[in-house]
Amino acid sequence: MEDRSNPFKKAGIVLLIVGIIDIAFMIYAIANKVSYSSSFNIFAVIVGILLLRGSARTARVVRWFSIFLTVAFVGVLIIVPLATPIDLLLAQWKSHTAQSLGSVALGLAAIGLIIWVYRQLSTSESLEVLSVAGFRTGRPTSAYIAGSVLLALATGLSIGFLNGETAQKAEALAEEQLGSEYSYHVSSMSMSGSSGSAWVVAYNDDEIKNIQVQW
Repeated sequence: MEDRSNPFKKAGIVLLIVGIIDIAFMIYAIANKVSYSSSFNIFAVIVGILLLRGSARTARVVRWFSIFLTVAFVGVLIIVPLATPIDLLLAQWKSHTAQSLGSVALGLAAIGLIIWVYRQLSTSESLEVLSVAGFRTGRPTSAYIAGSVLLALATGLSIGFLNGETAQKAEALAEEQLGSEYSYHVSSMSMSGSSGSAWVVAYNDDEIKNIQVQW
C-alpha cells in the first residue's frame, strides 16, 4: 500500500540504492582502470534522499527529466546502430558478444528504471501532493519536445561531424598506421583550431582495434 504521508518514498529508496551501487561500480572501475560511465551515481543518491524527505519540488523535476531522459535514451539505442556501419556492428557482435549484450541490457534496464520512477511519481497520491504544492500534474509535454529536439540536434551534428572531411582525414591517418586490411570508422573527435584528435575504430572479420590519431 502506498505511503500516503510520502508517496515518493518508494522511488526515493530505489534511486538511493541504485546510486550507491553505481558509485561502488565507479570506484571499482577507477581503481582497476576499467572504462565505465553512468548518468546516475551521486545524482541518484541526492535525488533519492530528497524524495525520501518528501520534496514535492524534487518529484516535479524528476518527473520532467524522466520523460526527457526516456526520449533521449530510447533515441540513442535506435540511432547509434543506424549510424554505425553494418559490418562494424557485425564485427563487434562477433568479437564482443557478451559486452554488446551487456551494453544493450544496461541501456534497457536504465530506461525501465526511469519509466518506473515516472510512474511512481505519477500515482494519484503523488499527483495529489504535487497539486497541493501548486505544481502542474499533467503529462510534461515540454519534456517530450525538449528530448526530441536535443536528440535530433545531437544526431545531426554527430553524423555530420563524424562523416565530414575531417573524419575522413582521421580515417586516412589511421590507415597509414595499420594498413588497408582494416576498415575504419571514427567514433569520437575533438578539434582545437586547425589541430585535432580522434579515436578511430579499425576492424575486419577477425579483430577490432581502437587507435588515436592526431593532426
